[in-house]
Amino acid sequence: MLRYLVPFHPKRHPHFFTDVLIIGGGLAGFRAALAVDPKLQVLLICKNGLENSNSVHAQGGVATVWAKTDSPEEHIEDTLVAGGELCDRAVVERVVRQGPHEIRKLLEIGTQFDKKDNGEILLGREGGHRSDRILHANGDSTGRELIRSMIEEIKRKPNIRIWENTFALDLLTTGESCRGAIVYWKKHDEKELIWAKQTILASGGIGQLYRETTNPEIATGDGIAIAYRAGAKIRDMEFVQFHPTVLYIAGSSRSLISEAMRGEGAKLVDRKGYRFMPDYDERAELAPRDVVSRSIVQHMEKTNSPNVYLDLTHKPADWIYSRFPGIASTCRHFGIDIAKDRIPVRPGAHYLMGGVLVDADGQSSLKGLWAIGEVSSTGLHGANRLASNSLLEALVFGESSGRLASKNAQIMTNDYQVEPIENQPLPPPNLIQQHLPTLLDLADIRNALKSLLWRTAGVVRHEEGLRGALEDTLQWSGYVFSQQFQSIEGWEIQNMLLVARLILEGALQRQETRGAHNRSDYPKTSANAVHSVVCGK
Repeated sequence: MLRYLVPFHPKRHPHFFTDVLIIGGGLAGFRAALAVDPKLQVLLICKNGLENSNSVHAQGGVATVWAKTDSPEEHIEDTLVAGGELCDRAVVERVVRQGPHEIRKLLEIGTQFDKKDNGEILLGREGGHRSDRILHANGDSTGRELIRSMIEEIKRKPNIRIWENTFALDLLTTGESCRGAIVYWKKHDEKELIWAKQTILASGGIGQLYRETTNPEIATGDGIAIAYRAGAKIRDMEFVQFHPTVLYIAGSSRSLISEAMRGEGAKLVDRKGYRFMPDYDERAELAPRDVVSRSIVQHMEKTNSPNVYLDLTHKPADWIYSRFPGIASTCRHFGIDIAKDRIPVRPGAHYLMGGVLVDADGQSSLKGLWAIGEVSSTGLHGANRLASNSLLEALVFGESSGRLASKNAQIMTNDYQVEPIENQPLPPPNLIQQHLPTLLDLADIRNALKSLLWRTAGVVRHEEGLRGALEDTLQWSGYVFSQQFQSIEGWEIQNMLLVARLILEGALQRQETRGAHNRSDYPKTSANAVHSVVCGK
């Protein structure tokens, strides 16, 4: 495995120095940037534009204890139950108890949550929650509103600089420490070396490794790949959560149909109109996501159907349109009126519970590197994330990592910033020859990989399929990693193949069914709840 995807020489590329580097432009990265001491310089880079992260697409909302009838103890217990005995209870307690504080901070910067007529914040319920504790914004556009208010606040901070359309190629390391990153900045069409006292990885998830996914095109697992190559510990990569209800129309992009719709009473039915979820679980449509996803797959096989349907037509039309304006608009493009028609849905890859292993504050095993949001494995989600806990995690860990990375940066010396570049301890360059001709069809490799993982490492897995997929992935990696690419498309394929291998290896090694990981050949849950950890390099 290559240490660096691209060749570079310190004297041939521009250098940029900052106190804190944040890789990722979603909610976690923004919250971290705002938590850094204003006296320090922050550089935040994002792969595309500021409004093209998974956070923007979040429909469901933020889970937190807000009602007087709710309690932190209940939210903690709901999270632990969903997590399949792999949650870190101390982390769960901390995140849940800090949740209301983070909501108040959002309100202070102008975030507009949906409210009742009396002015109180409107609370909803989703699968796995025993109480109404989901805060929404603009019906089903919560993520977009949170990102809007965060961006406005960030633009008021003169110490925060943003580079859009910047691809993080690899982390720069010397010894056992992270010193920044080498990036490709489209604006200048060249590679740049960013030197930072502290680096925060907030690059999102891996959904694009699967044919069916709710994630945008940018979610190719880049952050996990660069952390692994730098030597950081990676944990629980086999735990991929599949959202039960993704709009399924042949030829269309897959759009999330929010869990909030089931929370508001939508029923899952088959093509004959039969409501099937009570046959599989007593909690019916409000069971945790892994249960609902498996039930849908089983029922699709039982009825020989490519999808099932979500039915909310028993509710008043005006209420449906006001509560789910985004979903109504998306479905309308395909001739579906959600107040009159059933919505065709099936599961799709949605969220990764595993990722870069971090401590209770977000510090990774690599000195100087923090990881937050979906790229990290914090211990909050365990084997299966409880609905709407992801935005909560992004806020809480974003705050702690930004604040503590800031403190670390303040006590570090500035030697590496004032000495000449040639006197610094620099990482060895990647010496692979540049501009090797390639006959590879990268789009075909990407599509083949996505289909392979969907078939073998999807909602239900078994040893034969996983082993075959791992063999194929290793074979493809053999010739893909022998190439020197000069494009984001090529670098993404290399990252995707690496992350796919980690998922497949983890899924093979976990010979049990737990949370989002379902092995048809090992249907029982082991008595020993253990994590799987691998280390890069």
